[in-house]
Amino acid sequence: MNNIFSWLFTLDHKRVGVIYSVVGTWAGFVGLGLSLLIRIQVSDPYYNLIPFEVYNYVITSHGIIMIFFFLMPVLIGGFGNYLIPVLMGLHDLNLPRLNALSAWLLVPSSVLVFSSLWLGSGTGWTFYPPLSSVSFNSNVGVDLLMFSLHLAGISSIFSSLNFICTIISAWGVSILAKDTPIVVWSFLFTSILLILSLPVLAAGITMLLFDRNFNSSFFDPVGGGDPVLFQHLFWFFGHPEVYVLILPAFGMISHVCINLSNGEQPFGYYGMVFAMFSIVCLGSVVWAHHMFSVGMDIKTSIFFSSVSMIIAVPTGIKVFTWLYMLTSSNSKFGHPATLWVYGFIILFTIGGVTGIVLSSSVLDCLLHDTWFVVAHFHYVFALGSYSGLVLAIIWWWPLITGYCLNNYLVKGHFILSMIGFNMCFFPIHYFGMCGLPRRVCIYDDSFYWINLVSTCGSIISGVTSFLFFYILWESFNSQRLVLGLWSESSAVTNGYHGSLKYHLEYSSIFRVFIV
Repeated sequence: MNNIFSWLFTLDHKRVGVIYSVVGTWAGFVGLGLSLLIRIQVSDPYYNLIPFEVYNYVITSHGIIMIFFFLMPVLIGGFGNYLIPVLMGLHDLNLPRLNALSAWLLVPSSVLVFSSLWLGSGTGWTFYPPLSSVSFNSNVGVDLLMFSLHLAGISSIFSSLNFICTIISAWGVSILAKDTPIVVWSFLFTSILLILSLPVLAAGITMLLFDRNFNSSFFDPVGGGDPVLFQHLFWFFGHPEVYVLILPAFGMISHVCINLSNGEQPFGYYGMVFAMFSIVCLGSVVWAHHMFSVGMDIKTSIFFSSVSMIIAVPTGIKVFTWLYMLTSSNSKFGHPATLWVYGFIILFTIGGVTGIVLSSSVLDCLLHDTWFVVAHFHYVFALGSYSGLVLAIIWWWPLITGYCLNNYLVKGHFILSMIGFNMCFFPIHYFGMCGLPRRVCIYDDSFYWINLVSTCGSIISGVTSFLFFYILWESFNSQRLVLGLWSESSAVTNGYHGSLKYHLEYSSIFRVFIV
């Protein structure tokens, strides 16, 4: 009982990171189950596993859960809390009470989002009016979903303020800015993006709540409102959110590549830092490339289209820097993390190339709201960010737990994951080019066999998720301690300021939680 209360009232950044990860993992499996429901539903145009209205609920909740309750809590909350003090030689974050509050706010927020699925919220994760207005969707689940996002947004703002204060205050005290690890830079830029964009989303859904419950007309044309205004407010948050999810993965990939290259002086350090900085700046001013079909004038379309294409330049700098470091690495494919780095580069590059296609206003008007868009952002989100998450777990698992993973199982998991990922999402590009609309489960039966292949790929991907958890459990069961390896090799964490020994002493925290 004392152990339970010690977790409930903990202020330790490592335990808070574990709480984030546990809540996020639980939500991730719920989102995975919803994605399997979607794929099974569309695998056959004449087979209705769930009613059409429930299908809309599932689509809405799947997107919200995977973005706000899986990737963000685990990538940013979990690893950010654990790694920032470790890599900067600190004993804890600057604001531990605020940190604990931000973690526990996810619990009521998760309860609300699952309640909204039960009560019904078929608006899509973008909440576009008039579909989300009370005239078209009067279910209370829509309101609960917006309240859930409010709580999740407050949680993210609190943790972002904590990260920024900790990193900036540490410069000149425990570490210099020029010596800051790349992954810490990525968490800093991510926190800045969240603080800039989340209040705009909060304003938009608050106005939508007033329209639904208090007869205001912010987005109702009958009362002088404009539904396109909500799209501007949503995508001013929504597009930086893309980089909120991918920047931590960028930082983790860069950190692993630097260590695998065995170089004391990282290759392209300043190039990678300024590439992330330019991605933050450019990514904050291209929100309307999601809105080419609303009828923008030609000059506005050209601006947003051009700047969207320019973002490929700093991203390309990072990709070629990673490839150079990997080719100079001695590990090659001996370390399983190397496989996931190559896998991330391939998957994210596919998503980036299709993103350049969609950045063209002419092509986007043809492909808008088709399955091509679904394939694009799943290659970036579901595959890019998730690959970075798996890589981070593989790389830092010995630091967190003190145990070593089975090398052969991890490599087998990688191969099976790549097969499942590409079987599931690559054929979806073809659907989009043929004009099949997304969020619709009825289609011409000539696409049946391709949809069946995609569904088989999604099932394989689901199996790999459970296989990965078996790999983590097997490391506990086998009890392969790696403390000696970690004390001898700087190729895993760089051992910033001698903090490695301090944090290895507390690696039993995660083991106690699991037991």
